[in-house]
Amino acid sequence: ADVTLLSHATTVVTNALLENKGARIALVTTSGFRDVLELRRSARADLYDLFQDPPAVLVPRHRRLEVTERIGADGSVVVPLATTELAGLIDQLRAMEVESVAVSFLFSFQNSAHEKAVGEAIRAGLPGVSVFLSSEVLPEIREFERTSTTAVCAYVGPILDGYLRRLQAAANSLGLPDLMVMGSAGGVLDVPAALAMPAAAVESGPAAGVIAAQMIGQQMGQPNLLSFDMGGTTAKASLIDNGRVETTAEYEVGSSASQSRWLHGTGHPIRVPVIDLAEVSAGGGSIAWIDPAGALRVGPHSAGATPGPVCYGQGGAEPTITDVNM
Repeated sequence: ADVTLLSHATTVVTNALLENKGARIALVTTSGFRDVLELRRSARADLYDLFQDPPAVLVPRHRRLEVTERIGADGSVVVPLATTELAGLIDQLRAMEVESVAVSFLFSFQNSAHEKAVGEAIRAGLPGVSVFLSSEVLPEIREFERTSTTAVCAYVGPILDGYLRRLQAAANSLGLPDLMVMGSAGGVLDVPAALAMPAAAVESGPAAGVIAAQMIGQQMGQPNLLSFDMGGTTAKASLIDNGRVETTAEYEVGSSASQSRWLHGTGHPIRVPVIDLAEVSAGGGSIAWIDPAGALRVGPHSAGATPGPVCYGQGGAEPTITDVNM
C-alpha cells in the first residue's frame, strides 16, 4: 500500500529484434509497393564493400501483400480502395497464420481513410490478430521510415502485449498500482500507450540505465560520463555530455552481429525519440559459437533467463559470456 508508482524498464522488445524472435507478421501495402522494406533508401552501409549482406527484412516477400488503392500527395483519392479484394486478402492472411499485420499505404498520413477501412476489415475477419496502421503509428512523410516503424511495431507487439498483460495482472494481484513502462526517450508510458506504439519501448531497458547513470553523475559532481550497461542479451553504451543525455529521432534497431551500430543502413529504422545508444549483442547470456569458417562469434542468440548459462546449473548447455567469465 506504500507504493505510489510502479515503473518498469524492459529489454523484451530489443531482444526480440536482436534475436529475430518476433511475431509472425504480414505487411499490406499499396499495389506496386510491396518491396519498400527491401528497397529502403538504396544507400549502402559500406559503399565500397561488394560482398556485404543486405540488411534483414522483418517481413519475407511472400507475406507482403498488395491492395489496389492510391492516395495522392495532397490527400486526394487517386485510385479508390478495391473493397472487393478485402475478403481474399483476409483469406490469405488466415492461411499464412499470421499473429500481427502492418498496414502502410502511400500518403496515408494525408488521408487515412483507406488504411482504416482495411484495418477494420482485418480486425473483423481475424479477431485474434494485432493490426498496426502506419497512419496511427507514424502519421508523417517518408514512406520507408513510416513502413519500417509500423513493421517493427507489428513484429514486437504481440510479444510485448503478452508480457505486459501478465506483469500487470501479477502486480494488480499484489495490490500494486497500475504499471508504467519506461519509454525509449527516458519518460514513462502507461500499458495501453506502450501497446499502441511498441516501438516507443524498443530501448526501454537501456534508456533506464542511461537515466540512472546521469542521476548518479549529478550526485557525484561528474557531468561527463560514458555509461555502460551489460544485460543478459545486450550491452549498451551512451555518452552523457555536460550532464545531458542525447536523444535522436533517427534510430536503427536489430543490426546483425557482424554489422556495426554506427553504420546506417544495417538495421530497421524507427522514427520515434530514442536515447542515443550504441548497442551490441554481447550480454551475459549471449551464446558463443563457431561459424563455418572456424571463427569465434558471440550472439545474437542468448540463453536468456531460462535455461540460462551452463554454470547456473539450470539446464543450459551452450557456452555464454557468463560461463567464460566464470
